[in-house]
Amino acid sequence: MSLPLEPLPAVALMLVGGVACQALSRRLHVPAIVPLLLVGMGLGALGILDPDAGFGDGRRVIVGLAVAIILFEGGLSLKSESFRFAGKAIRRLCSVGALVTWIACAALSYFLFPDLEIEASVLFGALVIVTGPTVVLPLLKVVNPRQRVADVLRGEAILVDPVGALLAVLAYDYLTTDGVLQGFAVRVGIGAGIGLAGAWMLDRLLRYQHELAPDLKNRTVLVAAIALYALAEGVKEESGVLAVTLAGFGLGWLHPPGVEDIEEFKGHVVGLMVSLVFILLAADVHPQALADLGLPGLFVVLGVIFLVRPASVFVSTVGTDLSLREKAFLSWIAPRGIVAASVSSLFALHLDTPYGFLVRDLTFAVIVGTVLVQGPTARPVGRWLGVLAGAPTGFLIVGGSRTGIMLGRALLHADHRVLLLDTNYAAVRRAREAGIPARRTNALDDTAMESLDLDGLGWVMAVTPNDAVNRLAVRLYGSTFGTPRVRAIRTTDSPARDDVPALAPWLFAERRSLEELEGELGSGSTVEMAAIDENTTVDEIQSGGEMIPLIAFDRSGVPRFLDEGAALEIGESVMYLDPHLETGVATVAS
Repeated sequence: MSLPLEPLPAVALMLVGGVACQALSRRLHVPAIVPLLLVGMGLGALGILDPDAGFGDGRRVIVGLAVAIILFEGGLSLKSESFRFAGKAIRRLCSVGALVTWIACAALSYFLFPDLEIEASVLFGALVIVTGPTVVLPLLKVVNPRQRVADVLRGEAILVDPVGALLAVLAYDYLTTDGVLQGFAVRVGIGAGIGLAGAWMLDRLLRYQHELAPDLKNRTVLVAAIALYALAEGVKEESGVLAVTLAGFGLGWLHPPGVEDIEEFKGHVVGLMVSLVFILLAADVHPQALADLGLPGLFVVLGVIFLVRPASVFVSTVGTDLSLREKAFLSWIAPRGIVAASVSSLFALHLDTPYGFLVRDLTFAVIVGTVLVQGPTARPVGRWLGVLAGAPTGFLIVGGSRTGIMLGRALLHADHRVLLLDTNYAAVRRAREAGIPARRTNALDDTAMESLDLDGLGWVMAVTPNDAVNRLAVRLYGSTFGTPRVRAIRTTDSPARDDVPALAPWLFAERRSLEELEGELGSGSTVEMAAIDENTTVDEIQSGGEMIPLIAFDRSGVPRFLDEGAALEIGESVMYLDPHLETGVATVAS
């Protein structure tokens, strides 16, 4: 085999390597960008993958289309309710904080690299605003900070992703028009016009989806995003990224019916694009290029971590109820990720000037520095500051059956976090009407699981009518939550335990099947909580006939599933089914 690889084997290697890196990241509980970055730079340094020799001008097309899809998908997450329901700290971090980061990083790079023109410094500042969910969310799963700290970091990552991308696109557009406001206005006008018009047309199409076959809807939106990018580039070069970014924003804010399905589908495509393009981009950034940045480059990275981020956080959180320790922890967590890397590389290819590649190398230096410094130290820093959460006591409920909704409502009343998943829109709507956080998604989809907010959730109950789905959920989530914390309910289709000795224990053991619970709940029975005032067992309580024990909780609220004959101790609480209640009035038994 000759080196570097020809385009076809190179693409195959990048795809295989990308999927392997994502699998490894899940196993190690680290952001996927870490192994992708190391693999890409390693392949480039060894000469196996040479983007210039292997792809030539086609690299701009590949990167451009990948960036267009990534930014379009990111825009879909920015809906009107995102800002409306975001806390004060999140809104400020995505507005005031983004502005502080932009100005400070631009000034820092211009001061340390005098040869870098002021316009290029402004572009660099805009590029490193973005943290992004692809790096922050996996980190939160490992660190497990307090709920409100996790909410701020997660909300900022999701909202600042498209905001930072848009600011970077605007800065790039201004830079490539040599600061001429007229040319800048023309390019922005064309990009914005095509993008917003495309969003409106897609919204109309999705609202009248009877005109479009359901199996073509997702593909139509994907192709439309690519077509908008190509159209804008054809009308005015360098306006395509702005067009597709605003198209995603517009469609996300309009929020037509079925947009959740599109987000899930595009999540799969983006995962593939990220694997492909990031290895390709990292292969073009040789370790020597980062080393050549020297002390000024190191000071830029240190300045971003130790000066810019704390300044952004403390300015943005003035007047909030966050403690000093929580602000300090927020100041330490701001890893940069996929959007910064992909957009900076695309701009470097289009600019094709020394300062364009310098901006890219500086951006990658910040990515490497923030991910490798903040990632491994986040949990020790959080423990030192005392902002880590205790053992998670929340429940992920798979299935929007009557049983799932009743259990979710009882858990919420007992101050446990709950997230319910179902693919049926009516079931999700009923759960939300009952006050239960619910998402319409496939709980067995690995990609969907990566996008879920699992902070505070440590236990899983699968309560769908389909036994195969329930047991698959146990296998899927067992690796994340731990097998003892994941249970599936017994159904009429479930095999007998004598026939399958290795079968995991059933949720509620043999005391109740899903069908029995559904019937009893439909007849007026309710799920209640009671304190245990004397040592007893599940069998002893059930033999009294007044309650059917379901789940026990210790004094700290940590739950445990109850097997047959399990002992209950004084001071514990038990969630139980009261089969004799004919109304919704709760009673407390002891």
